[in-house]
Amino acid sequence: MVLSMRTKLKIFAAAILLVLVVIGGGLAYFNFYVKTPEYTLKAIQESIQNHDVDEFNKYVNVDNVVAGVTNNMLDGIIALQTNLPEEAKLAMNSLATMFKAPIVASLQEGLNNYVKTGSWQSGNTTADAQGAMINSDMILEQSGLTDLTFEGIDYINTNEDNGTAEAGIKVTQSEINQPFVFKVSLEEQADGYWKVVSVDNFADFIKALEDGRKEFIKDYLSQTALIIIDKEKILTENEANLNAALNLGTLGSSQTRTDLKNDIENKILPQLKELQEALQSVEVPKSAETLHNLRLKACESKIAYYQDYAKWLDNKDIKTLREATDNLKKAKTMEYEANLLTKRIEGQIK
Repeated sequence: MVLSMRTKLKIFAAAILLVLVVIGGGLAYFNFYVKTPEYTLKAIQESIQNHDVDEFNKYVNVDNVVAGVTNNMLDGIIALQTNLPEEAKLAMNSLATMFKAPIVASLQEGLNNYVKTGSWQSGNTTADAQGAMINSDMILEQSGLTDLTFEGIDYINTNEDNGTAEAGIKVTQSEINQPFVFKVSLEEQADGYWKVVSVDNFADFIKALEDGRKEFIKDYLSQTALIIIDKEKILTENEANLNAALNLGTLGSSQTRTDLKNDIENKILPQLKELQEALQSVEVPKSAETLHNLRLKACESKIAYYQDYAKWLDNKDIKTLREATDNLKKAKTMEYEANLLTKRIEGQIK
């Protein structure tokens, strides 16, 4: 069938009209979609992925968000001090006011650095109201922000009547391996676009973080206590046998020295190395890293002591004995400090 020119023109015109309708509908939908909270949250995600600070600032009121998070964080920290009398809490509030400005500066710098580079750390310092320097990275680390992983948008509730919305942003805090949903408020702007203006439950996040940290520390202390008790029981018995042999005063005997060396190499050192390996395998919370390092260093120094002592039983060199004695002193000092620190931590988590 051969179509007339008029029919062909009608078909062509209809096709053009259909294309225009589709394009127009698509543009209309796009213009509607970009002016929704959903689009704003998606744009924020993309700006972080693309390290686009200007685009991020377009959809986030950074000054307002950071100021609110700072207030929430300070309120949350003070609220955790349940054993303090009211006058002490008032004093803490006054002190918190002094630190507010450097904390705000630290969070702003950290957030800007995160969007720009993907890392919160800056290595910079800020000053408090009295001019004292404060480590920005330490503040960020304590806030728990540096260990967050975005998991998705949990919900979005929009109130068209007053131009506000609340979104649930689901994250995982890797330090304590727990999920958390931030309540984020958005407001419609004069141009129809939406902007994030606050995070409303950061105090709850601080409480969840501190509770998680306490549980992590309790687990660490319990686990390491069992390891130390188990390994040191046998170690103490072997050391007692060694000391008993030494007290006999027969070190001049070649056979005695050989026996003592064998006891050190075959009984004591293997136990110490097992203790060292067991401690190295434990997952350590950040707040217990100093304690854990003290324990490992004490164990390392004790191993060095017995290695040097076994060596001295062979060579009878006074220099080797001095090195052994120095390592024993280091071990005892670090064990003492570790015990003090353990008691201090136990007192803080009660």
